[in-house]
Amino acid sequence: MESKTENNMQEDEMVFPDGKIILLDGRTLNCYPLAEGEEAMALDDSLKLDRTGEYLSLNGKAKSLTPSQPTHDKYEEVRKELFLKNAFYLLAHKERILADSRMFLCPVHTPNGLMYTGTSGFQRPTLGIYIEWWLNCDGAIRTDKDGRRSLVYSLAGSPMSGMNRCGVVNENGKKESVCLSSFINYWPLFMKINRRYTEAKCKYQAYDIKQVLDIIDQEDNGNFDYAHAIDTVLMTHEIITLNKRVENLKRDRDYWYAKHQEALMRYNDEKNRMLYAEYEELESKVNAEIDGLIEQKKELKAKLKRGVMDNIAYQRQLTPVNRRIDGLKHQLAAFKYNRVREVFPDGDVTFNLMVQHMSNIRKSQNDE
Repeated sequence: MESKTENNMQEDEMVFPDGKIILLDGRTLNCYPLAEGEEAMALDDSLKLDRTGEYLSLNGKAKSLTPSQPTHDKYEEVRKELFLKNAFYLLAHKERILADSRMFLCPVHTPNGLMYTGTSGFQRPTLGIYIEWWLNCDGAIRTDKDGRRSLVYSLAGSPMSGMNRCGVVNENGKKESVCLSSFINYWPLFMKINRRYTEAKCKYQAYDIKQVLDIIDQEDNGNFDYAHAIDTVLMTHEIITLNKRVENLKRDRDYWYAKHQEALMRYNDEKNRMLYAEYEELESKVNAEIDGLIEQKKELKAKLKRGVMDNIAYQRQLTPVNRRIDGLKHQLAAFKYNRVREVFPDGDVTFNLMVQHMSNIRKSQNDE
């Protein structure tokens, strides 16, 4: 039986129009079918339980994803190092890479995996997948207290406990092993993006990392301002990240404020009931009197139309009726503010909050 996690991950898989892929930001890239005679690679990136045991015994820290047998041949290792050495340079050219499916689908030979599921869900990440993940994952682009910047390139850890040992690379290509806080913020998004393009990896042409770098270098022709470009990318990412954090803080604030208000209303339940009953009694009397005054206005209007009274007499009798109606409405409005303040002088309870509380009580009683 498939797990709930696997079912959820399968829902993330995308079906693209033939010959195209649609990126996370909505742009559509034309893809190039494999050349005639070039065999399409079969790739199963479904989420599976790892039965090898390679990722189950961490001994206090996340185990390296390099088991006893090397996972990369010499070609892949060279390409991996080339990717890491130029990671920031490639990120600075994100718009160029995200505009060409062959660059986007360029394979990146980096190890990623989890306890219990191994490398399933992480098979054959691509250059475009890393760029989309770096741009959309809070924490994938890192700046330490000394201003040193690095990119997360390898994920390894436990999806249950969050214990992890991951890889980052800084701007000069130096690799480091780190433990990421809130590991859950990293691997699900990476897996989701990676699995989004599983079919495309198998069907369409892709440059290798050296070809990508050669093309970009040739197009730059020595005129590329790397420092400005990477600063722009990182500052934009930081702004987006901070805006997300602000939105999360606002949601948290609203949630806890609502909880505070709910607790406050329950604590003052008896006062609320008495005050609301007082308001309903006043409202009933006011509305009844207003209804009577409206009938008087109708009668005056009818007399005016029949010619029983002239306009001067009509206005003389209509004016005090309108004033009385306005006075009654003001009396009701004043109750909502002044009387509530008398009962709750600290101002934490408003009339609207009281009405909402009583409405919830009555709804609950009706449901029962």
